[in-house]
Amino acid sequence: MLEFLFVSILWLFKPVYFLLFSVIFSFLIFNNFSWGGLFLVLDSYSFILLIIMSLFILGIIVISEKNNNLLILSEILVFICIIFFIPSNMMMLYMFFELSMFPILVMILGYGSQIEKINSSYYLMFYAAFCSFPFLFVYFKSNFLMAFSYYNFIISWEMFFILSLSFMMKFPIYFLHLWLPKAHVEAPTTASMLLAGLLLKLGTAGFLRILGSLSFVHNNVWILIAFLGMILGAFCCVFQSDSKALAAYSSVTHMSFLLLSLVFITMSSKISSVMLMLAHGYTSTLMFYLIGEFYHTSGSRMIYFMSSFFSSSMILGILFSVVFLSNSGVPPSLSFLSEFLVISNGLLISKSMFLMIFVYFVISFYYSLFLITSSLMGKGFYNFNTWNVGFSAPLVMMMYNVFWLSVFY
Repeated sequence: MLEFLFVSILWLFKPVYFLLFSVIFSFLIFNNFSWGGLFLVLDSYSFILLIIMSLFILGIIVISEKNNNLLILSEILVFICIIFFIPSNMMMLYMFFELSMFPILVMILGYGSQIEKINSSYYLMFYAAFCSFPFLFVYFKSNFLMAFSYYNFIISWEMFFILSLSFMMKFPIYFLHLWLPKAHVEAPTTASMLLAGLLLKLGTAGFLRILGSLSFVHNNVWILIAFLGMILGAFCCVFQSDSKALAAYSSVTHMSFLLLSLVFITMSSKISSVMLMLAHGYTSTLMFYLIGEFYHTSGSRMIYFMSSFFSSSMILGILFSVVFLSNSGVPPSLSFLSEFLVISNGLLISKSMFLMIFVYFVISFYYSLFLITSSLMGKGFYNFNTWNVGFSAPLVMMMYNVFWLSVFY
């Protein structure tokens, strides 16, 4: 099992072979439930599904990206994420959590197009530093050095807040989210796809790991933060003029939704949050990919100029609308299923949650449908490379693949 992972590192400079051996590795770990040696522990299907999602995203990148250095950086990032999803102890989890910063920073600083990339990478570094050192503090105070990779001690809610800060910065939760739109706007398309599809899942998977200590804690703080993030992030989406920033803020709202789901510590909420992770990974990757295609063709990312998809390329228009509908949670997409589960859980806990969730959905449908209608209609012509867009069809299949549910139930 592990030998395929090592062989894929050997082929680091040939992206197709790296992808092939990683996919074989993912198939093998899907049938395995074990300690894989000293470092890897396969303990749950949800993390393995996240690994498969990261390999899907890497496949799209290998097909669409021309720049070899970006390809190698994204391979390194995917490898770091694979080890992050199945570590054997909290120390490794922390190390690979921080190590995932490196390829993204190199991508933004080396291949971003505007000069503001320096500012955005400062944001990224300082958010990471200020939110992650407290995690180390709690870790070393809790005095377990090589224990299993679930943090489930009885601690006070302040300590748990400090512990969850580093993961909440990677979610990103509203109020710790400022680095995300900046990084997305400055990053090249490949880095943006990886940032949305993978790096946000690092935070949520880490939060799943420390969820055991949340069960002894007042979780109303987290519910409040999640509701604030959902509604304020959706309002931020409405006022964006840059389509990449809009997609970034919609990621923030979805992740706040995911936090809301995680802090009702029921079984169904964990399942729905993992499904929301999968749905958001596939959807946001494709959103950034299609926006990047438009940007490379027309040279602009303004929503005001995103128009006339149907008169340029029919299949691009159809895929674009399908992706953004999945982003706003339209059945039969996976995101609809998971959001429906979250809403049902919330109604079981408190009836007043329905009002907040309703407000959020109204705003979120508004900006998604506005983007779809404004970009599909129009009389212009953009010379899209239609072959590039066809790569995204398998990801669309994964976005509407409701059958993941059978893995969990």
